[in-house]
Amino acid sequence: MGSLDTTTPTSGPAPQEIPPISTRELAVGLVDLFSKADGLAMPRYVFIYGPPAQEFALQFAPAAASYRSLAAWAQRFGAVLATDDPTDQHGQPCTYARAVFKFFGVEVTAYAFIPVTETGS
Repeated sequence: MGSLDTTTPTSGPAPQEIPPISTRELAVGLVDLFSKADGLAMPRYVFIYGPPAQEFALQFAPAAASYRSLAAWAQRFGAVLATDDPTDQHGQPCTYARAVFKFFGVEVTAYAFIPVTETGS
């Protein structure tokens, strides 16, 4: 009778790193992400960071409505909505809201810089 392999990750060889995929393959992954986001508000700008970074950045409009959009993305993809209160590129106070999650190993940052005039604080 055969034996079961009881190798654990700590006792066996380290798993090999997955090689980076091309920007073209990342773009296909972004289309898949958007199909999984069906019914959610879409970002205003999208950035694909190819090898070696393997990241997507989804920038939403600088408006209070982006809070709801980011919260919906966070809920759909299991992220936490976080905020900070920096200044924008013009030195004006704003709220930086973001949700960061992984989508098939690719880090996704959905974010918006919302002016204080939109948030009221």
